[in-house]
Amino acid sequence: MTSIAIMNAKGGVGKSTLTMAIAETLAVFHNKSVLLIDADAQMNLSLMLMPPEALTESKKAGRSLAAWLAGNVLGYARTDWRECVIGGISDVDDARSLAIMPGDMDMTFVEREIAAKSALMRARQACRRLLDEAEEFVDFVMADCPPGISVITECWLRECDWHLIPIKPDILAVSGMEYLRRFRTQNPQLGFAAHLGVLINMKDTRSPIDQMTHEYLSKESDLRCFASAIPMIGHIQKAALFVREERSYQNKYPGAAGQALRDVTAEILERISAEAVPEPEILPEPEAVPEPADAPPASVEP
Repeated sequence: MTSIAIMNAKGGVGKSTLTMAIAETLAVFHNKSVLLIDADAQMNLSLMLMPPEALTESKKAGRSLAAWLAGNVLGYARTDWRECVIGGISDVDDARSLAIMPGDMDMTFVEREIAAKSALMRARQACRRLLDEAEEFVDFVMADCPPGISVITECWLRECDWHLIPIKPDILAVSGMEYLRRFRTQNPQLGFAAHLGVLINMKDTRSPIDQMTHEYLSKESDLRCFASAIPMIGHIQKAALFVREERSYQNKYPGAAGQALRDVTAEILERISAEAVPEPEILPEPEAVPEPADAPPASVEP
């Protein structure tokens, strides 16, 4: 199994749309099963893959990443992560091998409490157990991380095998990438996902500036910029809108949109297969998780 944390410190780079599209491409064209983890409190990935009423029901039932963390890290109503996974997602008819651990706006409150209780190590340990156990069920785990170095973002960046940085070809997105690179070099003893590469998203193929940016980043060998890029195409932006009636992959990503996604996904798989999967760091035993409380804090609804 391969795990990938997808993150840029700068928001607005199309990270969630790209995560969904790569996962659907892996399922349809490479016969891969993928567990998606929506770690962003904005829940964009979940909203792209599930109808709103299903997402509401998952929250009421405590089937979300935030509820699972509240239960297993903070000690409220512990659950098995598998109970928080929802299958049969995606509006692509051939992408039946996708599942998701949905997002939840309560993630922000859970993260604050984890930080307040100095429970980052317990959170990392829980995420590591999830990844280890998921190996029995899926080929890929892809964690859609929020921008900025939050508690949960740090967990996935340090516990996943790889991290992928999507960027827009503009100065602010490139600056966000540099911020992440500096964070990676701090505290190397804490471990970090291996760098899979920088992937240019929303590239205007008619723009000389976008092409110059792509060429400039490609010259920086340590960035490992992908040769393929995702162009600024309306079909990919529209793909972010969940459609209730199932459709084919070609209908959702027609023409150049689908070809770009297939090229990028093939390049991702080639890089992964060409390199040894890094061994996860062996973490020290964390403090015991507190016994379940009588009730969760008001801000958390597991």
